[in-house]
Amino acid sequence: MRPTVAIAELEKLRTESEDLLAIRAEALFTSWKARVEAVLTRSLGPTHTIIERFRDISYHLGVYFGGQDPDPDRESYIAGVQQAVGFIDAAIYELKLLVADDSEPVDVRAYDPDLWEHVKGLVEDEQWGQIASQTAIFVEDRVRAWAGHPKSKDDGELVGKGLYARVFADDSEYRLGRTRGEWEGWRGLAMGFAQALSNVDRHRIQRRDDARRYAIGVLGLGSLLLTQLRYEHDDHLHKDE
Repeated sequence: MRPTVAIAELEKLRTESEDLLAIRAEALFTSWKARVEAVLTRSLGPTHTIIERFRDISYHLGVYFGGQDPDPDRESYIAGVQQAVGFIDAAIYELKLLVADDSEPVDVRAYDPDLWEHVKGLVEDEQWGQIASQTAIFVEDRVRAWAGHPKSKDDGELVGKGLYARVFADDSEYRLGRTRGEWEGWRGLAMGFAQALSNVDRHRIQRRDDARRYAIGVLGLGSLLLTQLRYEHDDHLHKDE
């Protein structure tokens, strides 16, 4: 869940807590508590300390007969709700810090236009874990198509490291750079992209604290390979495939 969306939802739930203090209705309280926990879990993660402490709060609903409330658990119930509101406030504060950290806009001009078109929805939704995997998949597919779908010795489809080794080989018409050292450098970069990044990210979505920075880095590296291919070989890339 995007931090901005979570903040808005938590602020609504904080306002609803005022009704819980005035009217102790079990159904209303149960719904409110479940919704707060859902937003906290989706925005901060199920093991965040705020979630764990929120779940540990004790509430005593007691019995309410209207008028003066004789239930001795009233004060305990009110204290529980107020404690929950405190954790809501703490979550809102932390989420606002995340928004501030991620407020720097992504410059779309810095990326390959086709790659950006492929992942821009994920960027807008802040699905950082999926951006890396989709970048790896798209770049490999685009390089394969642009190079005319090169085949392996047994006429199979080349993938990953093997694809990049063939497309950027010293004797390939799609090699990048002007000297042997540059050829090796670009080939090593592409093969490293496949080995270090795509082999991991295409098979599982990584969950990490620096997910945004990581995703943008992978996006930049994938874009670099496509941009260099366009720059050096634009006239004979198989773009119609």
